Amino acid sequence: MPELPDLEVLRDNLTLRIVGRTIRGVEVYRTGLVRTGPDSIAVEGRTFSQIGRRGKHLIFSFHGGPHLIVHLMRWGWLWHGPASYPPSRATILRLALDDGFDLRLIEPGGQPLAAAWVVPDPATAEPLRKLGVEPLSDAFTWDAFRALLAGRRRPLKKVLTDQHLIAGIGNAYADEVLFAAKLSPVRYAHTLTEGEQERLWQAIPEALRWAIAEIKKRVGDGLFDKEVRDFLYVHGRAGNPCRVCGTPVGEILFDDQRTDFCPRCQGVNQPMRGA
Repeated sequence: MPELPDLEVLRDNLTLRIVGRTIRGVEVYRTGLVRTGPDSIAVEGRTFSQIGRRGKHLIFSFHGGPHLIVHLMRWGWLWHGPASYPPSRATILRLALDDGFDLRLIEPGGQPLAAAWVVPDPATAEPLRKLGVEPLSDAFTWDAFRALLAGRRRPLKKVLTDQHLIAGIGNAYADEVLFAAKLSPVRYAHTLTEGEQERLWQAIPEALRWAIAEIKKRVGDGLFDKEVRDFLYVHGRAGNPCRVCGTPVGEILFDDQRTDFCPRCQGVNQPMRGA
């Protein structure tokens, strides 16, 4: 599932391609894609003004409104190319642009999960209004983070992936943030010292900005149909040597999620994958 760093690169690269372009046609191919009424997206004749992001959602705004919110979920990805290419069977939304190109939402997975909303105001829209603080925003202050953790009797991995607390971090980057902070994913938030809290607060934006830069290095101005994560330190690297200390990266099944970590760097006393 795309997370904040993936979506930030997609947002930037799509902005270069479609902002200023006008939609000449809209086709919705999957029933239930649109969550705000009938399966229609009434944006024909509208011109893209900007692309935003809130948590794991992309927000496509148009001059004079409305706003199209898209959540790619587990398998969704965005394609931009010549309209002359026939839509694939996995295409669930097609926006035909005035320059002869299309923007398409593709979902090749068997289970339909991707969702779209057409709203007058993203700030009050159902999928966005309950999201937590943006970790790359000015609102992510030390005081706000301390208040967020105060008395929180939950493992750090669950705190970081709770979209009502911090928006945009998922399974992969929670692992990377905790590795950067040298903290165990199963450590309970209320047990952290002030120094450990500060270390985690600093690691969150640092790890996310680092990931954005690494993805950008690999894809340039292009789009991508799967997450680019070959540079990560622990996530997806179970059994491989830690890139810092050489200890095999561990993996546990934690609340139905695979959690990867370095037992030595993060002080995790948990069984290794397969144990």
